[in-house]
Amino acid sequence: MSRDVPDDPFAALEGEPPQGRPLLQEAMDECDRRLKAVADLVSDAIGPMTEAFLSGDTLTAQKLVAADREIDVRCQELEEMGFVLIARQGPVARDLRRVIAILRCVNDVLRSGDLLRHVGESLRWIHPPSLNPKLRETVQQLGTISQQLFEGGVEAWMSQDALAANELEDADDQVDLLQKVLLTDLYTGEQSVEEAVSLALIARYYERIADHGVEIARQVSFVVTGDRV
Repeated sequence: MSRDVPDDPFAALEGEPPQGRPLLQEAMDECDRRLKAVADLVSDAIGPMTEAFLSGDTLTAQKLVAADREIDVRCQELEEMGFVLIARQGPVARDLRRVIAILRCVNDVLRSGDLLRHVGESLRWIHPPSLNPKLRETVQQLGTISQQLFEGGVEAWMSQDALAANELEDADDQVDLLQKVLLTDLYTGEQSVEEAVSLALIARYYERIADHGVEIARQVSFVVTGDRV
């Protein structure tokens, strides 16, 4: 991902006295709303991107790839908002953990968007409609479950469900298993080297998206207890 070099978000704060704490909760709630909005852009694109990939629909894939720029911009803005919030409000204890966790979640969303973009870009050198049905079904399942896990992580954050991470970690084992199944099929199949490498990367992209969803859920436990799961 390429980012434009932003203006210094702290420049406007020079010489400004710290603000009172009544605005802290409102500011953190706004961060949550923005995090949910940008995360929805990612989760809502996983299904269409998977379908576009499997059908070889380069036009739809290109549109979804281009839409990743909006995700990049929103994540950068939210990140800067979190930095400014720390500078202005000086949160402590649980409030500080919450802001730090939001910044970590932003990175998970950002990386997930980038991984999904890579799925679409893979159509430049692979033609999925020509793959055997078993491989295509495995890719479809990877897309479906990774979307469920990513959405589950975001839902856990919004509801502050500190126990959701354990459930999502169990479900994440399915993604790991599907990745192994796909790799085994590639080793024993008749795909070209280019196809095999591309599909192995595709499996890795989906596996990492699922992991980012689990990591978002883990941040809730960090906010509540101060411990990293």
